[in-house]
Amino acid sequence: MPRIVTRQRGRGSNRLGAVLVSAVALSLAACVAMPPTSPQDPSIPTTPAPVFTDLAPAPTTNGPTEPPVPTTDPGEFAYGDTVTIHTDRGSTWEITAIDSVDPADSLAAQTGSAPRAGERFVVLNLEITNVGVITTHPMHDMTFGYQPDGGPMSDQNSASVAAAPNDLGYIWEFAPGDSHVTQVIVSIREDAASTGSWVISPTQSTQDASRLYRWR
Repeated sequence: MPRIVTRQRGRGSNRLGAVLVSAVALSLAACVAMPPTSPQDPSIPTTPAPVFTDLAPAPTTNGPTEPPVPTTDPGEFAYGDTVTIHTDRGSTWEITAIDSVDPADSLAAQTGSAPRAGERFVVLNLEITNVGVITTHPMHDMTFGYQPDGGPMSDQNSASVAAAPNDLGYIWEFAPGDSHVTQVIVSIREDAASTGSWVISPTQSTQDASRLYRWR
């Protein structure tokens, strides 16, 4: 939430005040003249950085190219399966996708969040452990997405107006050995199929299907 800062009122001439009022009026008019835009369906809005701005900063140096523990090949998995993923940033994660909650609007309501018009929320419950050698955060290193059957992918940056009750974004950082049972929430079209799959990519993109870890 933006911080509201109250500044002490300064003193100035009437003429200067009139000039400032005019300038502000022109600026407001310019803002009003530019209506907000939204992506065309079925595009899903994404950003290259996590939506949670209170995460610890990403490490300035990547971890090792070679994972310190054996990893799991990308592919399809069932809920309850555990995989080990080494990311392009050099972090290594052991992840168990526990289950999926769809719809999850009532969960999001616990944090004061409501889905955007024409959308609903889906939540992934997972356990994640840093089994690598660098301190970082999963949202710096990976993409968590949900894809309803027959629909487009939606990742964790698509639900920037919401947080799950035990959201992954609430965790400051993961040091080696740190483990949490947590949640990821995304928004999808309200009329999307009630079946689908959760996807984790070892990069900040889900474009390379051959590198995806998919649970359903």
